[in-house]
Amino acid sequence: MSNDSSQKEEVIIFSDSHISKFTGLFNKKAFTTGVKLIKGLIKANPTAYLLHLGDITDSGTYEDFVYAKKLLDANFSDVDNFFTLTGNHDMRNIGDKLWKDFFGERQFFIDTTKNGGNMVILGIDSSEPDENIGRIGDRGLEAIHELQSYGDDLVKILCFHHHLLPIPNTGRERSMILDAGDVMQVIWDAGIDVIITAHRHYPNIFSLSNGIRSCLLVNSGTFSSFKTRGKAGHTFVDLNFANERLDINIHGIESYSKFQEPVEESVSILKGELKPQAGYIVPGDKIISRICQFSDTHFSPGSHFLAEVYNLGIKMMIREKPNLLIHCGDLTNDAYPEDFAVAKIKLKELRDFNIPYLIVPGSRDLQPFGREMWVQQVGPLDPIYEDPNLRVLGIDTGPEASGHVGRSRLTMIDHEFDTYGSYKFFLVVMHHSVLPIPRARFKRAVTDAGDVIDFVTSHRVPLVLSGLDHYATTMQVEETVFVNAGTFSSKKIRSKRMNTFNVITIYESGVLHIEEVEIHSATRHLLGLYRTPNVP
Repeated sequence: MSNDSSQKEEVIIFSDSHISKFTGLFNKKAFTTGVKLIKGLIKANPTAYLLHLGDITDSGTYEDFVYAKKLLDANFSDVDNFFTLTGNHDMRNIGDKLWKDFFGERQFFIDTTKNGGNMVILGIDSSEPDENIGRIGDRGLEAIHELQSYGDDLVKILCFHHHLLPIPNTGRERSMILDAGDVMQVIWDAGIDVIITAHRHYPNIFSLSNGIRSCLLVNSGTFSSFKTRGKAGHTFVDLNFANERLDINIHGIESYSKFQEPVEESVSILKGELKPQAGYIVPGDKIISRICQFSDTHFSPGSHFLAEVYNLGIKMMIREKPNLLIHCGDLTNDAYPEDFAVAKIKLKELRDFNIPYLIVPGSRDLQPFGREMWVQQVGPLDPIYEDPNLRVLGIDTGPEASGHVGRSRLTMIDHEFDTYGSYKFFLVVMHHSVLPIPRARFKRAVTDAGDVIDFVTSHRVPLVLSGLDHYATTMQVEETVFVNAGTFSSKKIRSKRMNTFNVITIYESGVLHIEEVEIHSATRHLLGLYRTPNVP
């Protein structure tokens, strides 16, 4: 076990070198310059751990492996603690059959406590042969879960190639791990402190919380591929641990890189637990608003819509005495005229309760000809609600399976937040999620998810609601809380809690208390307790 938390431990991460003589995507000059910088750090601390997180080669061919092995041996053969993981490019052209001959196992485990250290590091193979997408899989999930057996007095680090959350400034969201939602659940159970990924060629740092534990998500960027992103250039990351603190440095290699002056971030590693004041309701704290969030009613005259469940659920929400009802899309099952006929009746019944509501369209509501019927029978595609305490901006993320927010709507959010965010609690509502959902393949998030996450977190928007994939979940990224609703009255169940809705209570102190309520049993489950910024 841990011996001395004051001992300095260093982890240097580089990735996506894309070494090749033949594809034209390997920037040897960046590689050579970056190697000199890394070797300087290792010379200063020979006990540092050096990790390459995949895409060592560009095409996974025998010739690429030979050249990559030659370059890495020439520069790092004297580094005792050098470990490698596979990337999607390494697994092209049956590169998975070659990897072991050149680099050994496709994953690694490091326990520094054997040398008086304070860390365990698990590296997992997330690649799929001849696929750009990734997957951790059941065996990988089990390996992560086994880290639970190590005490929270250790720093637990998890590494894999593919990104876990969408990365800003990388264009259209694609090719992350398909089981990202399931991985997040296991990460919280295992008490992971730091997750390090690569793949999207842009370095990034996000702090994450599930309302109980916190962790850091670090992306390393590309070391020597010509496929750089904007002015990021080529980069690597250096992590230093000592005295229960983590210092992160993103190093830019070229003079034009925005990271040429190392971007530094220092955080406290608190054994996986949040500071007590982060999510506790203070006695006497005033409630400024209560919201009932529901989604995926799937109105239709057919069997997809569970009418009795819907009627019971509405009565239960009314008993919560909410200030606002928010429906996060897929109001109808197929957007046919007969579906909207049912919706018209149900919305009239809802209005009779004299409780304000806001509804955003889901992908099911807009095809094949739902857009016109929505505007005629439901209301605006981008609805807005305002009362003395709240300003709610609804966003139409479109009819496609993968949604889209777009630059114009981000501009709209920017204007709305600048206008109202300083004196009202501001939240954004959309159907598609920007974060992975458990028990669902991560293919249906908005295509510009990375930029949306970056936008709302940098603006410190306190709350974003969604309703994708019939599973209720919450997570805080930086200071923004994201809440997804389960299905309210569809028979398409993904959760053992069956049909549910969420109750979100907003306190004057900025604390959000979020519960999921089972309609069939009235059982309540705490989804999260968070503190947010910008509460008037």
